[in-house]
Amino acid sequence: MSSQLRLRVRPSAALLKHPMWSETDFAYLRGRGYTNAQVLKFWDRDLKFGAKPVRWRPDNCKYLSAFSRVVRR
Repeated sequence: MSSQLRLRVRPSAALLKHPMWSETDFAYLRGRGYTNAQVLKFWDRDLKFGAKPVRWRPDNCKYLSAFSRVVRR
């Protein structure tokens, strides 16, 4: 898997400016079928509870396996 993600859906301006923004998390959630609005709700909820942005690590086999199953449909 290359280090550059190929997103078919562009993130909204609100998502790009969100403190929870993570390109890999966005690609994963969109690959699971969630809309931009749903992703924004998830991130608002997570931020409220003090969570940090999810950073999928392509070099970690556990994450690579889950990520590629979803994104490479």
